[in-house]
Amino acid sequence: MKHSGDFEFLEHTADLKFIAYGKTLADCFQNSAKAMFSAIVDPKSIEERYTKGIKLEAETLEILLHDFLSELLFLSETRELFFKEFHVSIDRNKKYRLRAELAGEKFNPGKHEIKTEIKAVTYHEMLIEERDRGWIAQVLCDI
Repeated sequence: MKHSGDFEFLEHTADLKFIAYGKTLADCFQNSAKAMFSAIVDPKSIEERYTKGIKLEAETLEILLHDFLSELLFLSETRELFFKEFHVSIDRNKKYRLRAELAGEKFNPGKHEIKTEIKAVTYHEMLIEERDRGWIAQVLCDI
């Protein structure tokens, strides 16, 4: 599959579907977050004025990715935060553990134009796997 950059949007009837790529698993998670926020608002309009750290733990990579993106969506909806930079680390002991440092700013209606309102991240058609040249994640969001 050819692609340019970190992610690409796929055709889907009533939802938002994308594939994110990464040389490492952490890169793939970061690019999934970038894809989701790029669908919501133009990332060029977001400044790095605020940082937030999050920690998550999950049994599987699919659950971890779902929970990570859902947490970002929750912060966006409840605290009106838009993120531009995502620094993710993932390790595994008995469970997968994610730590992320997020950078962005509070929503400003005079500055940020909402392109897509995402209602939820779903497990439907979710895929995350290691391939020859790195990692790939496919995500479907309800809009």
